[in-house]
Amino acid sequence: MNFSVRSIAIAVVIAAAIAGVKFWQSHLIQKGDAQGAARVQHTWDTQENARNAATARDNATKFRNAERTAHEDAQREATRRIRDAAAAAAVRGLRAEVARLNSRPNPYPAGDAGIAACTREARTARELLGESTGAYQELAAEADGLRDQVTGLQSFARNVCGAGKTGGAVD
Repeated sequence: MNFSVRSIAIAVVIAAAIAGVKFWQSHLIQKGDAQGAARVQHTWDTQENARNAATARDNATKFRNAERTAHEDAQREATRRIRDAAAAAAVRGLRAEVARLNSRPNPYPAGDAGIAACTREARTARELLGESTGAYQELAAEADGLRDQVTGLQSFARNVCGAGKTGGAVD
């Protein structure tokens, strides 16, 4: 009987040693899992912070570029208005000169039909010149406005929408 108690005691000690080793192994695995999870979380947080910082930089760049584009658009608009005002003043001056020339008395004798025809033709030519100049000035102003609009849109697309991307402007 002594032998069987001793065998049972040895078996219990071996079983307890195996259970202890398994418990210790389980503890080490849990500890490793916790450390691995902490490393993964740290890496994730670092990457997320870097992404957030990059997004903030891109947004700041886009905002600066949008402000610059708006300022450039305002400058183009002001320049265009000055050009339009100068062109309108030139057209008004031309029309005033046409009116002055058309209002002066005829210096030629009344009986010459050829001179009278030339005078009427000159008067008509001056009036047509004045009208076509006004139409040309309006067309040029509209073309300048469209050019400035396209330039502004291209600048916006390049500097704001493309900021932070390859080929986009980054300030």
